[in-house]
Amino acid sequence: MPSLQYAKERPQGRLIQNTGSKDAAESQTLIINHPDVRRMLFLQKAITEASLSLLLECSKHSDIAHCDTGEVKENHQLLLELLTPIAKTYPSEAGRIAINNGLQILGGYGFCMDFPLQQYLRDIRIMSIYEGTTGIQSLDLLSRKIPMQNGKALQLLTDQINATIEQTKKVDSLAPYAATLAQKSDEIRKALGHLMPYAMNGDFQNYLADATIFMEMAANVVIAHQWLKMALIATQAIENKDTKFDTSFYQSKIHTMKFYFKYELPKTKACLETLLHADRLTLVDDTKDLFF
Repeated sequence: MPSLQYAKERPQGRLIQNTGSKDAAESQTLIINHPDVRRMLFLQKAITEASLSLLLECSKHSDIAHCDTGEVKENHQLLLELLTPIAKTYPSEAGRIAINNGLQILGGYGFCMDFPLQQYLRDIRIMSIYEGTTGIQSLDLLSRKIPMQNGKALQLLTDQINATIEQTKKVDSLAPYAATLAQKSDEIRKALGHLMPYAMNGDFQNYLADATIFMEMAANVVIAHQWLKMALIATQAIENKDTKFDTSFYQSKIHTMKFYFKYELPKTKACLETLLHADRLTLVDDTKDLFF
C-alpha cells in the first residue's frame, strides 16, 4: 500500500503529548505515529480486506451453486443473487473512499507520478458506473433481490448472520461486537418494515425512492458480518496456536474489525433515520417544479 510505505518514511510534526515542550530541536516523528493518519490507514485496510472477503464469499456461493444439487444448490444461488449487487456496489463506492484517504496521507506527493494513487483515484471512478450504476444496483437489491421467493434469500442471509452472532457470543472478547451486529441487523428489519407497506400498496415511488440509502445500510451490515467472521477465525487461531500465519496477522484482523465497528458501522443509524423519515423530498410529483 503506497500510503503505508510513505507514512513509515515521512517525518512531520511532533507527537501531541510532546508539543508542550516548545523545543524546536526535538526530532520530528513519522506521520504513521499520528492518530489521524493511522485512522486513514486502518480505513483503507478495513475497506480493502472486507471487499476481498465479500467477493470471495460470492465466489464460494457460485461454486457451490454450480457443483451441488437440490436445496443446497438453490440456497447458495439465492445468496449469490442477493449479495451480487452489494458486491458490485460496496467495493466500488468504498474503494474510492479508501484511495482518497491514501491520497490524503500522501499529501502533495499524491499528485506526482512517484506514487500510483493519483491514477487509481481516476481509474476507480468508473467502477460504480459501468456494469450497472450504484443506483441501478440499489434498485435491483430492493426491488428484485429482497422480495424474491417471498424474502427467502434475505432470510438465508439473516440466518447466517445470526449463526455467526451466536458463535461469537461464546467468545468473551468478541461478545460485545456480536451484540452490536445483532442490533444493526435488526435495523434492516425496521427499514423493510417501514418500506414494504408502500410496495404492497403499489406505491413503488416511495418504496424505491431511497434505494441507494438502503444499499448503504445493508452493505455496511454485510461487511460487518464479514469482519466479525474474520475476527472469530483469527481469535480461534490464536487460541489454538495456529502457525499458518504470525500472531500479529491474526491480531491485525481482530483490531481492524474493532475499527470497522467503531468508525463505519454506526453510519447505518443515519441511513435508517433517513429511510424512516416522513418527508417526500425527491419524488417527481412533489418536486418536479422545484429545480432552478
